[in-house]
Amino acid sequence: MANRYFSQYLLNKGVLTSDNAGRMLAKSLNVTPELSVLALEKGLINSEQALELVAADGFIRTALGRNYLTALQLDDLKKAVPERSACLGQVLLDEGVVDLSELARLFEESAAPDCRPVEAAVNDMLQSQSVDSNDYEYIKDYVELFLGALQRFMNTDAVIIQGGNNDGVDTTYLTYQSMGGALRLTVGCRMTGDVMLTMANRFSGEELTGVDEMTVDCLEEFCNVLNGLYIVNMSGKSQDMDLDMPRTVENGEPAGDNVFQLRIETEFGSFVLYLSMDGFVFEGMKSLSW
Repeated sequence: MANRYFSQYLLNKGVLTSDNAGRMLAKSLNVTPELSVLALEKGLINSEQALELVAADGFIRTALGRNYLTALQLDDLKKAVPERSACLGQVLLDEGVVDLSELARLFEESAAPDCRPVEAAVNDMLQSQSVDSNDYEYIKDYVELFLGALQRFMNTDAVIIQGGNNDGVDTTYLTYQSMGGALRLTVGCRMTGDVMLTMANRFSGEELTGVDEMTVDCLEEFCNVLNGLYIVNMSGKSQDMDLDMPRTVENGEPAGDNVFQLRIETEFGSFVLYLSMDGFVFEGMKSLSW
């Protein structure tokens, strides 16, 4: 099975780019992977077998006849909800970005135990800023947890884009929260109203129609859940931390010497994630009142 962060792996490898990642992720929402792609993603067949089956007259009959797949495996493939990696793989094939052999190689390489695409992306970002990545392990831990939380609570795939983090992001709202104790950390998401509304709807399961107090409450509750998980993880490393109340401001952009920022590209748009051990300093921001 491909890496949980397969899309980030593709971005790191240059298969996806900062220009097309959002479009490809959005397209993967509305695609049904072919059986060959599903079988490849789960490691049930290799690229040579997949090419044979695609070229044959009747995928299922040929797969059974050549003992590449069992009837039970085929039945499971047809019934299972496709993994996001399989959907994205199908989009890459449809767009002509990769062929079946290349896709098989990408699935296999991303599944290696030592493949950590999110950590690799954060390391590259830190090195580009000439800082020692060993001094900022908290960023790697947090960003991986953050992307996993988007998958779990908002049912969206996402990648982090390095460089040009503000490109295409129209600042409207910033929801942020501070954590204190053994490790101080402030994190925040800066997004447009449309992105905020989509995130709130996905997290809550409601059908909110505009940015209002309920929308903000949903985003702030997401922060509580996410950062609560982070604190639990850190307690396992003997780092006891506590949470401040989350806040949301309008037209606020964090400033400071040690504020790291990453552009997050999702299926429904992009936003910026900020992280700092020194807290946020704002200029020109406006507190919300309803």
